[in-house]
Amino acid sequence: MNTISKAPTEEQAQDLMKKPVCMMSGEELVMLAQYASSIQAPTSTPVLSKRVQVIGMKELAAYLGCCESTIYAIKKAGALDEAIISKIGHRIVFDAEKARELANEYQCQKRENKEA
Repeated sequence: MNTISKAPTEEQAQDLMKKPVCMMSGEELVMLAQYASSIQAPTSTPVLSKRVQVIGMKELAAYLGCCESTIYAIKKAGALDEAIISKIGHRIVFDAEKARELANEYQCQKRENKEA
């Protein structure tokens, strides 16, 4: 039995990758597998979370667990403008998590202004 050679050089690996697998000898296939296992896998990439979208003030109020009137007041103050994704007729599509952040910021600022 022949001993298996060490992993191929970068150039040899590139040549092997261009060759169809059905045309490779067993040794070439093993060399390519060794090359593939010797390459470091990229570090974990950040997974982008899917953003939650809600349509309308009523849905946003339900999602955030507050009254519609509270959402209307925060919207009227312009605090939710950055959370608007699009408008469909009179209905507004919000990024729910962004809206939550902005509403919390607005409420905190409102409380601070009351205390001052």
